[in-house]
Amino acid sequence: MQSGRPNSLLFRVAIAAGAMVVVSGCGAVKQPAGDTPVLNQSFSPGSQTTVAAPTSTSPVRDSDAVRAALDAYRGMWHQLTIAAASSNHQVNGLASHATGQALTTLRGMLYDDSIAGLVTLGQPTLSPRVAAVRIPEVPIEADIVDCVDTTSWRKYKARGGVAENRPAGRRHTSAVVRNTDGEWKVSKVKINDVSSC
Repeated sequence: MQSGRPNSLLFRVAIAAGAMVVVSGCGAVKQPAGDTPVLNQSFSPGSQTTVAAPTSTSPVRDSDAVRAALDAYRGMWHQLTIAAASSNHQVNGLASHATGQALTTLRGMLYDDSIAGLVTLGQPTLSPRVAAVRIPEVPIEADIVDCVDTTSWRKYKARGGVAENRPAGRRHTSAVVRNTDGEWKVSKVKINDVSSC
């Protein structure tokens, strides 16, 4: 009877060892070798660079946006100066450089002057600079700040040509210029009181 025990013990050890091999083999099947490379690829430095690339390769460069925004802003003032000489709020030229709130504001200024019988003669002096360009956004926008000198751009009565006794000087001005379908226009403008800059 005692000679049978070692065989029985060896038999149990062999079964236990075989069961461990089967269990470890099943664990290997549950984790395919393909999982690790997929995880490594999605978090590799190369893939992060690829995701960030579209922001750095924008179709419009900062310098192009700055130039176009300033051109639109100056164009708006040029058309406003022409319209202000007769206080014609229905002039079409403004719409070629301004839109939205900016166009409404400028036409409102001209309308008020026409009702009051005033015209504005001379030339304002501009010194605009681009404070920010938002290129990754659509539409592309640029913020412009200016200190417009209206000393040589004065209001007069339309009849009689008597100069209005109104203060003239430097006015802090802010504007937003927007690129919509490749066309740059001033979409927002705020012209502050004299001596605001």
